[in-house]
Amino acid sequence: MKLWIIYKEGFGFSKMIAEMLQDRLEDYIDISVGNAKKIEPAFLVEERLDYLIIGDVVSDLIPSAEIQNWLFKYKEISKNGNLTIKIASGFYVAMKGVSFHASWADFLQDNVKSEIILPPVLLLKLSKTGLSLKNGSLESIKGYINDIIEFFINNDN
Repeated sequence: MKLWIIYKEGFGFSKMIAEMLQDRLEDYIDISVGNAKKIEPAFLVEERLDYLIIGDVVSDLIPSAEIQNWLFKYKEISKNGNLTIKIASGFYVAMKGVSFHASWADFLQDNVKSEIILPPVLLLKLSKTGLSLKNGSLESIKGYINDIIEFFINNDN
């Protein structure tokens, strides 16, 4: 079983969250982390991944243009390779007054052929006073990780 976390780099939050997920999940599954600018979708399709998590840093557009373009490429390549993954999920860090939009989950559903879009898509916000995550973000990340671990344990094939 193979999980990939692909993230868009902004101020380092997406990478930090992706690495936190990797550290916690590596006891349960073979996991790799990569920047969307450096990891081509074709590589993931060749690897026949089972799980995909997309991380993004957004301001107005959800998901960002970089992640949209990556997922469009992934959709075409995985379609040609007839790849269906078990679960897809995502997280994003909001840079300003962005709230959760169903469009994020819908966009994943439209561009990643998967058995399940694992909710919830994790939304983290920056604090108003500076470049730090808002209070409660660490607990949200832990809850998200626990949901993923629970899925792996309950669906171990």
